[in-house]
Amino acid sequence: MHTMTDRNIRVAFNHMPAEGWTAGSHYLKNLFLALRSLEDSTRPQIALLVGHNVQAEKYASLSPYIDLVLYHPILPTWLRYWERQRAQLQRRMRVLKVLRPALSVYLQKQKVDALFTMGTLGPQFAVPYLAWIPDFQHLHLPEMFSEDEIRNRNRGIFDTAHDADIVVLSSNNARQDFERFVPYAASKARVLSFVAQVPDDIYTTDPDEVCQVYDLPKKFIYLPNQFWKHKNHEVVLKALSLLRPEHPEIVVVCTGNTNEYRDPLYFSQLLARVSSLGLRNNFIVLGMVPHKHLFQLMRQSLAVLQPSLFEGWSTTVEEVKSVGKKIILSDIAVHQEQAPPEAVFFRPNDEQQLADCMISIYAKTQPGPDEKLELLAKESLPDRTRAFAQTFIEILTSVIE
Repeated sequence: MHTMTDRNIRVAFNHMPAEGWTAGSHYLKNLFLALRSLEDSTRPQIALLVGHNVQAEKYASLSPYIDLVLYHPILPTWLRYWERQRAQLQRRMRVLKVLRPALSVYLQKQKVDALFTMGTLGPQFAVPYLAWIPDFQHLHLPEMFSEDEIRNRNRGIFDTAHDADIVVLSSNNARQDFERFVPYAASKARVLSFVAQVPDDIYTTDPDEVCQVYDLPKKFIYLPNQFWKHKNHEVVLKALSLLRPEHPEIVVVCTGNTNEYRDPLYFSQLLARVSSLGLRNNFIVLGMVPHKHLFQLMRQSLAVLQPSLFEGWSTTVEEVKSVGKKIILSDIAVHQEQAPPEAVFFRPNDEQQLADCMISIYAKTQPGPDEKLELLAKESLPDRTRAFAQTFIEILTSVIE
């Protein structure tokens, strides 16, 4: 096996479509940008592996940061069925012989040294691969999942732990979950905490102009989360309801995907609750907005709010660290691990404590960019980015060598 000194390693990344779940696409983009910050002599070649019928616009956000595109081989239905049956038989019989499914043959022909993916590719896949498990939410909040989904998630983790060469986790908190769940595979676990990148021109834009596009009040707290149950918008409504009699000026602006796949009625029921509590002027929902607007909404807000009950490694928190802004955080372990500067914590089910935090922010903070935190963010981002990239290279090199 060659090393980095022979030629640059070529690593393929399985495309993670963004429909309904943008975290995978953002994860890859942040990783690609970090790798491109390395010197050419140490930077791996980045290949994006996509379905043979996937249109280029589906991965357009990643195209500027990759070296080549590879396509899953087209297999007839009977051969796909045979490969699945063969892999299942191999797992049941604990066969150690390396089989060569069509994908691994294709990757070898393309001189791919390792593959980064989610889920399993079967036992003893002929190309070394790293499998990312974003989180173990269903272990902590089982009430938010059906029995079938819990069973499928458990099976996915078991198979990934058994088959992958390395299992990539986004936090030490997730690593602890993995080690408790599959202790026999603990040695495969590696932590790769991503660092969010921000556009180069973020600080040359007037954030107030972006806020005027949405006709927002001068002062607001910003909550940029998908409308999923575990994101805990409910505690925000409870806090605003407590505040409304004496502090009707306090406003929370929300952006994010409004589709909760586990409960299609969740968002409409949340809006109904907003109306019944008389909070239409205090809880403003913008839905999906351009990503570049998200950063300007952060900059103009009094503070960002992340009330989630569970996270694997919060994109919102990482973006706040990279932009430079105050943040109000639910006091869960992974938020403590991320440790953004000047964060204010509250118990995730304590609406009174959250209300007190919001009152304090309104009293002490002015809208617009925080010069001190933005300077700190700009100064620290290059080092944080390189550390992220170098950690990935260390993991990658270990699985190849």
